[in-house]
Amino acid sequence: MKKKSLETGLTELESHVLSLIWRMQPVSAYQIRQAFARSPTREVALSQGSIYPAVERLKRRDYVRASALNDGRKTEHLTCTAAGERAISAWVRDAVVQLPEDPLRTRVTALSILSESERVEWARAAKTSLLRNLADLEEFAQTHPGPYLEMAHDNARATLLARVRWIERVEAKLTDE
Repeated sequence: MKKKSLETGLTELESHVLSLIWRMQPVSAYQIRQAFARSPTREVALSQGSIYPAVERLKRRDYVRASALNDGRKTEHLTCTAAGERAISAWVRDAVVQLPEDPLRTRVTALSILSESERVEWARAAKTSLLRNLADLEEFAQTHPGPYLEMAHDNARATLLARVRWIERVEAKLTDE
C-alpha cells in the first residue's frame, strides 16, 4: 500500500501531481502527464491510468479547481486552490523519507540464480544503464532550469553517482569470485 501523508491523506504521487499543477498553473492533465514523460525519473507511473485518476482525486478533495476550455476536447485548465497550497506546504514540510525502492538492490539478492559470467554481465549492464541515466539527467538539467530545480538535479546526480560506485564494487566482488 502506498504511504499517505498523515496530515493531507495524499500519496506521494498525488502530492507530486498537485505540486506540478501549482508550479505550472493553469495547466491541463495532459500537460502534467507530459511533464512526467519528459522527466528522467521513471519511478513515477506515467500512464493515463495513474495521472488522470490522481487529478480527479485532487479535484474531489478541493485541492484543484478545473475550468473547462471550449476546445471541443473537454480539456480543463487546472489551478491549485488555497487548500491545495496548504497541502503542498504540508507535503514539503513532511521530511520523513523512507528507503526508496531500488531495483538494483532488490535484484542483487537473487544473483545466485545466474552463472558467474552472467552475474558479471549483469553488473556491467547495470553500470551502463546508470551511466546512460546520468547522461539523460545532465541533458534534462540543462534544458529545465528553474527555482530549486538545480537542487533536485544535484540530488538525482549524487544518487546516480552513488549507485555507479556501488555497482562498481559489486562488479569487482563478482569478478574476484
